[in-house]
Amino acid sequence: MFNIHRARRIIQTLAIASAVIAAPLLIIASNPTAARATSVGVPPCQGSNLAGAFVANQVGTGHVVTTIAITNVGRQVCTLGGYPTLIGLRGSEKYKLRVTGHGTYGGNLHPTKLSPRMSGVLIVSTGDLCGPTYGVIPPSQMYTGLIVVLPKSEGSVQVLGVPFDTTCGVYVSQLGWRSHFWIQGV
Repeated sequence: MFNIHRARRIIQTLAIASAVIAAPLLIIASNPTAARATSVGVPPCQGSNLAGAFVANQVGTGHVVTTIAITNVGRQVCTLGGYPTLIGLRGSEKYKLRVTGHGTYGGNLHPTKLSPRMSGVLIVSTGDLCGPTYGVIPPSQMYTGLIVVLPKSEGSVQVLGVPFDTTCGVYVSQLGWRSHFWIQGV
């Protein structure tokens, strides 16, 4: 018999394990000399060379800020940047999400160069206290994962175990990094 509490605990454990693995890589990316992209001669990252992992949801003042680590698993340095398109996952179904705006309640990021095994980030911000449902999330607005479609047709990255809802809109940061950024909620 399916146990929802056990399934949630497994997802939380996997998310924390992913964050623990990704956290040292994110610290490397925070090096100011490495973090700002000088894209001259550095190709954009391709989806086939990236892996994504849910890090955490941070909740406050009616906003949910979701942090997703994007790691270069390829063999070459690449530039991670630009605003992605998002596809929500609900079971085996995929839904293209309407992005309400660029920049998030959790801030925005700058394009960055990713060496192999280095991570960048995507921030997705949603609200949870808007009308007409005001705090009651319709099932048609809840998702358990997403596909991050990279700008300029550079591929996509699937990230499972990302709980979020789109009731009050979806705001996305650029893919990348910024000075003084830290992973919240870990």
